[in-house]
Formats: sequence, C-alpha cells, structure tokens
Amino acid sequence: MRSGARTSPDASLRSIMKRSLRNAAVLIMSSPAIAAVYALALIRGKEQAIRLVGPFVTSAAKASLRFWVPEIGNASQFDVFRKAIRNNIKRWKPLYDVTIVDDSPDMFKINVANCPFCEVFPIVGLKDMNEYFCRADWEIAGDNRGKWIFERTHTIGAGHSLCDHTYRRLAPSDQS
Repeated sequence: MRSGARTSPDASLRSIMKRSLRNAAVLIMSSPAIAAVYALALIRGKEQAIRLVGPFVTSAAKASLRFWVPEIGNASQFDVFRKAIRNNIKRWKPLYDVTIVDDSPDMFKINVANCPFCEVFPIVGLKDMNEYFCRADWEIAGDNRGKWIFERTHTIGAGHSLCDHTYRRLAPSDQS
C-alpha cells in the first residue's frame, strides 16, 4: 500500500475474501498433483516425487496459458497479439491481479501481483513445485519462437513480489 493511502475495512475484507476464494479454487484444482507428490513421497522421497510430478504440473500450466497467451501466425501479427492478450487478461482477473505496465507498438508488459498456484504450493509444503508451474511460461515462449520475444526477470514462485512478463515485437532482422 502506498504511504498515506488508506484502505477501507470493506476493501480489506474483499481483498482477503478474494485471496481466500482463489486459493481455495487453486487448492481444489491442484489437489491431484499434491496428492500424487505425497503418495509418491512415501515410496521415492519428497524430492524425487516432486521431480516426477512436476512435469505434469508444467503441462497443465502450459495448457491453461493457452487461454492467456494468444496464438498468432507470424511476427507481423504482434498488434493482434497485444489486443488479444489485453482481452484475455480480463478473463483471469478473478485469479490474478494484473497491471499492464507497457502497451506500446513494440512491447506488451504486465506485472502479476499474485499467483495463487505459487501461494498454495508452499502452504501445502511443496514450494519446489513453483518452478514447474513457472516453467510453462518459457515453454509457451519456446512454442512461439520467431513470433515474439518473451522476457521475465521476477517470479512470485522464486520469492519476488511479482511476476514481470514482457512480450516484445521481433525486429525485422530477427524474423525468419
């Protein structure tokens, strides 16, 4: 909260309720992976169980990102990409607090102030699962190589206060 800014008790309660509801929803969605890790941990140990289940978490996260990060045919459609991702972000507002930092012709940058997945995994003792969830961003970027450039230097999963996602238009010299 900014210095000097005040939050009404109703706004604070709404914020707590929103976080609680989204974390409960994510706990329900993640419960098969959580149960699988703990069941496998009995046999293989927790670290090995996370390594075995983690790739499935990455795959599930990547599948959900298809509703966030739009497909474009080629690099020349970056303007279409920016418009579509802006619209897609609206759908994710119940789960994520997203701020558009830059929406210019050559860049679309967002900051994600919360990640319910990266909040829930540590609560259930599986903080190391966060890296598998966050890896999906890079897999989507890899699938779109030659269409746009992805940059991310901070993740909630790694302990930062936000995730910064930057999508850049490819320079004509970078397009193949």
